[in-house]
Amino acid sequence: MNSVTELKRAFRDRYTGIRKAVDPADAKLKSLRVAANVFSFLRSRGSELVLVYHKIGAEADAAPLMDMILKSGLGVALPYCREDRRMGIGRVLNPRLDLTEGAYGTMEPADKLKDNIRPDQLSAVVCPGVAFDANRARLGRGAGYYDRFLQELTGKTVIIGYAFDCQISPEPLPRESHDVTMDAVIAETLTFPAGCCPAINSPEEDAD
Repeated sequence: MNSVTELKRAFRDRYTGIRKAVDPADAKLKSLRVAANVFSFLRSRGSELVLVYHKIGAEADAAPLMDMILKSGLGVALPYCREDRRMGIGRVLNPRLDLTEGAYGTMEPADKLKDNIRPDQLSAVVCPGVAFDANRARLGRGAGYYDRFLQELTGKTVIIGYAFDCQISPEPLPRESHDVTMDAVIAETLTFPAGCCPAINSPEEDAD
């Protein structure tokens, strides 16, 4: 086991604990704020078809964002885990009817909707994570599904880290060559790069 793997494990353990410590009622309110911020960012970029996710455990909840996107008439897709340990996607129109329980207990597109769009049709990808940093690095759960999926979209599709403020590491996260950098990381009050989100002021603006 190399030192980067060990460092990732330590950061993962630390920020998993921090995320789990957020009170459920506070997490719901924080998730609504993150959703509103990310939605304003998507609108400013003219995004038309957005990959979101169904939360696992104490992740920031992207369901409010999904509702905002669908109510605005834009398109939503969700991921699913394939047997080859890669990530597939499917566009959904009605989450109540179009989703089914899949791997890891999360909700994914029904079988008939899987792979009904191509990854290169996505305008944006909203990513969960265990932690992020100011350099827009992301630390996931360690299975590699998102990194493998995002490598084909880097530089073509806007990739957004979706998180609570408490998940932003003040020190750089350990990185490996396959780790994909986010184009933006958006939380309740923090954004990287600063000022990228129209709905909130950047930390630098608040300090002026």
